[in-house]
Amino acid sequence: MCGICGIVSRESKTEFEIIRKMNDAIAHRGPDDEGYLSYNPISKKIRETKSSEMSSVSMNENDYSLYFGHRRLSVIDTSESGHQPFKDPSGKYYLLYNGEVYNYIELKKTISGNDYKFTSHTDTEIVLYNYIRYGEKCLEKFNGMWSFVILDVEKNLLFGSRDRSGVKPFYYYFDGKHFIFSSEIKSLIKAPQISKKINPVSAFDYLTLGRLNEEDKTLFESVYELEPSSYFYLNLNNFSFTKNKYYSLKYTESREKFDEKKSVQYVEEVRNKVINSVNLRLRSDVKVGSCLSGGVDSSAIVCVINNLLKSNKIEQVGEVQKVFTSVFPDTPIDESKWASLIVKSTDTEWFKTFPKPDELLGDLEKLVYVQDVPFGSTTIYSQFRVMKLAAENGIKVLLDGQGGDELFSGYTYFYRSYFNELIKNGDYGTLINEFQNLKNSPIRNGDFFRGILMSFAKLYLPNAVKRKLFDLKVNENTFLNRDFYNAHYDNLEKGRFAEHTDLNFALYEQFTRTSLRELLKYEDRNSMNFSIEARTPFSDDVNLIDYVFSIPSSYKIRNGWSKYLLRESMKGIIPEAVRTRTDKLGFATPEYRWMNDIKDHLKIYFTPDLDEYFDTKKILNDWDAVFQNQSKKGFTTIWRFVNFAIWKKVYGM
Repeated sequence: MCGICGIVSRESKTEFEIIRKMNDAIAHRGPDDEGYLSYNPISKKIRETKSSEMSSVSMNENDYSLYFGHRRLSVIDTSESGHQPFKDPSGKYYLLYNGEVYNYIELKKTISGNDYKFTSHTDTEIVLYNYIRYGEKCLEKFNGMWSFVILDVEKNLLFGSRDRSGVKPFYYYFDGKHFIFSSEIKSLIKAPQISKKINPVSAFDYLTLGRLNEEDKTLFESVYELEPSSYFYLNLNNFSFTKNKYYSLKYTESREKFDEKKSVQYVEEVRNKVINSVNLRLRSDVKVGSCLSGGVDSSAIVCVINNLLKSNKIEQVGEVQKVFTSVFPDTPIDESKWASLIVKSTDTEWFKTFPKPDELLGDLEKLVYVQDVPFGSTTIYSQFRVMKLAAENGIKVLLDGQGGDELFSGYTYFYRSYFNELIKNGDYGTLINEFQNLKNSPIRNGDFFRGILMSFAKLYLPNAVKRKLFDLKVNENTFLNRDFYNAHYDNLEKGRFAEHTDLNFALYEQFTRTSLRELLKYEDRNSMNFSIEARTPFSDDVNLIDYVFSIPSSYKIRNGWSKYLLRESMKGIIPEAVRTRTDKLGFATPEYRWMNDIKDHLKIYFTPDLDEYFDTKKILNDWDAVFQNQSKKGFTTIWRFVNFAIWKKVYGM
């Protein structure tokens, strides 16, 4: 796991100082080593620079028009042989790599000793070899998470890619004259070619809906995100830049009645694939721990590891697993009672953190800077503290259950999609059965009927009526600038009135476009800020993901149970009390209480330069009322406003 950055100029040479500043901005992603590559595409002149050689490099030199920068977090083969940028023995290919291809051992076994002479035991070298042999087709062979760029000196081009789910980040700027990229935006904007302007569409989406993912756009107007499952070429001869997809997640649209025999087969295969996914992600030459919330997903990972330890010694885990939990004593959202059941059943070493509102206040500006862009709720702070705790206890790799909800149907709104599907297909018998078994779900009878009525309204009523029914009254309740709101209202409308009528499609949307992409972004920034590699078995194991999405929806919500396949597959592995939990909290925090406790310290962020987005005077005049009118459970609107204001200040936007 590492940080990567680079800059290529078409018409002029570039100063080395720029790449050094970019690389320094992501030093937290790789404190173990740093390296640089300088290249002239015309003369083919190449220079490699290690950290120990930095003093001999003139920061103002401009003999080259391409620079790579790398920060290394040593996880697999921690020796110097894993130094990057990594080159093949011929010196014709150089790789800048961030991530882990977990099936590298299996891929290495397919390579004959006569074909290639290995110089390391890294997965990095396996990635580069497969590109040399297979070109872009190499991407089909990888199981894991990655973002990388390869300099192909022979063809005089750059080839880059990002993993299927977008676990590892890749941001870039391209104006026809410069191509600049990095793992994080804070590094990218060190380049003087990039102006810090806010993308108003993304800003509006965030302030009204709490989301940021709009295809490849970001909150920075000139910064783009390479989308998951994508690769690119940059031809260094003519500076043409092209992007393509190498993978598209397929989901079954077929429907079938629940069949007990098929269910047994599906469950058994899911069990095997979950165990294999977790086992692969234990490959490491440094200490490995796990996040533990007390939910089914993280509990599954901890319990699977525990079972693996019974039959094999896993040196990187140790004789006793280390697990890490955020705890909120004396609050309804505290899940420590569930986590304690897992700790007791697995005999793990349990580390707990107790985030408090004054600590959140002290960390706010740092937290926003770490994340690059504003985020939807204070749950990110809870995760931030878990990562900090793990780092303080010597962990460099941390497994987490991210992606389990999107893969196995864990969120409550998936019920509505499933009910819509049943109604659309006239399967009223199954619908009645689900209604009769709501006791096994986190929703109740009233939620069931409200959900069906809401679906009907969104699907069939005219837009004029929808506006009245679902009017957010943005100007009155959220204090947005009226001109700003009116200019972008149509974009808001599309998001508010969207409705899914198939469960598998709803899962596909959350897995590939909305929820998971955001959550993986938060996880990457929080973990890498503390030089920890976060691994997510439910988010990036292609074999598990492809298989689950090939299964009809009737096996995903069953008899009121969400995550039916995962719950059934974990029988005998997870304690029954946790496996059959019916509540759904997620990575919750006492957001309203926190915000209310520190509200008097937040006024300073609402300055006149925010008037373009807010009615700042009205917010300040009605300050106490704004907080009193917030939701007492779940997420608050004011958090988004505060977060945006802090981000604008921290990044000097």
